[in-house]
Amino acid sequence: MAFLPFGSKKSRIKKLIEDDRFDEVVSMALKDGKTIKALIELLDDPVPGVRGDALVLIATVLKQEEGAIKPYLGEIFARAFELTESRNPYVRENAMMLSYELTRRFPEELVRLKDSALKTLMEDLMEGDKHTKGFVLVLIGRLGKEAKAFLNDEEIKELRSHVEEFVNVEDRVILPLEGYKWVPLGDIARETLEKLS
Repeated sequence: MAFLPFGSKKSRIKKLIEDDRFDEVVSMALKDGKTIKALIELLDDPVPGVRGDALVLIATVLKQEEGAIKPYLGEIFARAFELTESRNPYVRENAMMLSYELTRRFPEELVRLKDSALKTLMEDLMEGDKHTKGFVLVLIGRLGKEAKAFLNDEEIKELRSHVEEFVNVEDRVILPLEGYKWVPLGDIARETLEKLS
């Protein structure tokens, strides 16, 4: 007789994560949206290691089959982006890498979520620490031409004006992205403005 596990999907996925059975979780997530929902729920887990691992697993599923993630895109982006402000470096770096990968793969969809995604980006551009601001500038640049396709002229003008505020900032940032180690915010802002032109 087969053993039928009881309890929530979230607790089963958490147990697999704690046992370092990542391949099983990825395999389950590729077949079952409930596993992806459980991973999203684990982004709120009190244990930073579990949150960081959930981010890694979502990114792994995204790389293997982005269609599995697409139905949850808005929710995943919002949570991942929120976690870019975590004090825990493992959570923060994995949140930045997942947010960047989502922006790279789904720029049009994220721009269409402008009431939530772009609003969040703009808030963090104004209020975040220098590393968060640098990261937001990279994401805005990544959205570049898609932003121009879905935003009206006034919204683009406002976006550009916020980015222009950083052109002369010499504070250096370190981001967990290739090419962004110890880079002045002003350099990132200029690169972003070119992509918005």
